Amino acid sequence: MRFLKGSLTLGFLSKYEEVKTMGLEQRLAPRLEQRLELKLRLKLKIQARLLDLRLQLIGKVNDEKYSPHAVCPKCFRRLTPLEIIKGFNRDVNDFTTKCPKCKDRFEPTIICKRKVGTTEVAFYCPSQTLNQLGGKENLPVADFKAEYPAIFHSVTVHFGSLAQAFKKIGINYRFEESVVKWQKKARQFLGLLPDSVIARIVRVKYSEVRKYRLSQNIPRFRVENLL
Repeated sequence: MRFLKGSLTLGFLSKYEEVKTMGLEQRLAPRLEQRLELKLRLKLKIQARLLDLRLQLIGKVNDEKYSPHAVCPKCFRRLTPLEIIKGFNRDVNDFTTKCPKCKDRFEPTIICKRKVGTTEVAFYCPSQTLNQLGGKENLPVADFKAEYPAIFHSVTVHFGSLAQAFKKIGINYRFEESVVKWQKKARQFLGLLPDSVIARIVRVKYSEVRKYRLSQNIPRFRVENLL
């Protein structure tokens, strides 16, 4: 009888602990979801800021302003540059991005503004861009840009330069020239972008960017700098 009574007591306590745990989990679940949502928002905010800074530096180097552009034809949402890039599915045969609101897929463009005019061409994802480079390595920069403007501008946004893009597919591109007065153009981005990113865009060695940053007494890049 005592054994049975003890078993019932243990069973009751076990059930009590189970209900108590479930209640605690139900109370904690909304808090956990809120924390995860805040963490995701912060991550996206940082990614958007980094992309914006990259586009600004690329614009200074090339004397053009680059703006990835996409308005969903179904729900009319205007996508941000980061949403456009995240919406690509990395399929070399699918040139669409995805609307984060209604999930419709459509082809984005990139708008390039210069002092003498504006150009709007198709915008490709990194995989599609690299897939279209083969056989074009013997074209000088000016000819490449004139014949394949969409590929050229997609290369510039994703990789910083033709040389960097061709390097990704194992080809040495011999026509690219160094950036004139790159220090002046990169100065405001030191510490806000990694030295390696700046080096690729201004087409110099990583060590040169690092040396210049240290000479300006600017701390190295940290995510906290963007917040």
